[in-house]
Amino acid sequence: QRPAVLSNVALDLHMMRSLAPLYQKSKGMNTDLVGLVDAWGEGFVNELDYRAEAKATTEFSRAMNERGLGSVFAPEVVEELSSMHVLTTKWVDGERLSDSDADDVPRLCGVALNAYLTMMLDTGVLHCDPHPGNLLRTPDGRLCILDWGMVIDVPEDLQLSLLEFIANLNAQNYEDVPDDLVKLQFVPQHKIEELRQSGLTVAISNMLSLAAEGGGPKGAMKRMVAQNKEKYAEALAEFDDLDSKEATEVRQRLFQEDWKKQMAEDAMSRGDADGNSPTISTSTTADVTMKIQQMQESNADVFAIPDYFVYMSRAFSTLEGIGLSSDSDYSILQQCYPYLAKRLISDDSPRARGALKMLLYGKDGDELDLSKVQELS
Repeated sequence: QRPAVLSNVALDLHMMRSLAPLYQKSKGMNTDLVGLVDAWGEGFVNELDYRAEAKATTEFSRAMNERGLGSVFAPEVVEELSSMHVLTTKWVDGERLSDSDADDVPRLCGVALNAYLTMMLDTGVLHCDPHPGNLLRTPDGRLCILDWGMVIDVPEDLQLSLLEFIANLNAQNYEDVPDDLVKLQFVPQHKIEELRQSGLTVAISNMLSLAAEGGGPKGAMKRMVAQNKEKYAEALAEFDDLDSKEATEVRQRLFQEDWKKQMAEDAMSRGDADGNSPTISTSTTADVTMKIQQMQESNADVFAIPDYFVYMSRAFSTLEGIGLSSDSDYSILQQCYPYLAKRLISDDSPRARGALKMLLYGKDGDELDLSKVQELS
């Protein structure tokens, strides 16, 4: 460890913590930036204690072996040569997973994904530095995860909230997504009705539905364009080239009109018993659209970024990037499904049972979805 590194880190954190409230106020953000800096600071300081890193490194390999995931591991710590300021591990031969041209890269992406899902939803200790340099493919086709200096705890309540959220998405139960976002600390409780009445739930639902099919942002956009070409075929019949500038402008205009109308109808459907929305003075699409645009411009006032999500999103975006580099149709959400099914089946807690029921029976809960049963089996 470099000399005086703790004092340098402490000074940087002090400056960030002092400026955070001013920046948050100037941007009108709902995110607790001071709390975010504190979470980073705790991770940075803990990362300087190499005894904790040695423990996390050893515990990960042990946990994966106990769960039958021996194809992923961490370097073996040499305890007699390690201390608070020195960490010694055995050498690991390998190449960056992102640089490898081996045929088993997609499989190892699945291995990595299972490992991170296990950490997030089972062991409750999540590796927080999953950049490509820390994911190695070994010559024997295994995955080695390096650098365990920064980890975070994922409490059981948060694990169950994540399971419920994913089950609702899979069952297309978007009505409960706002409640899930509150449980996951993305939206404060007092903002949930504002989120519901804005109609933004529809936009979130459409985005997640497209993302679930894989291919990353490009794949989602390609599918949306294809859907719109089919949907507006009659209006586009006059164009010989559906990709021409003129045809594209017509298609985009029709899509925007339908999207705004759909969100307006969703917002209006959440009104009182007389059909009146408590937050909209008139029942016109224009009024609702204006409110939605205002919320989009100022969504920092509605949506917050919980500290754990910074690390989780980094992990899964890294894995998805590697997956897409070897398979342009790679879907990280679809890849999550086998593990999630196993996790739900093996958990007898009431919330896990409820999430499993949502997955198998859907939001109406009346009819068993045999396709889901087949996927689970």
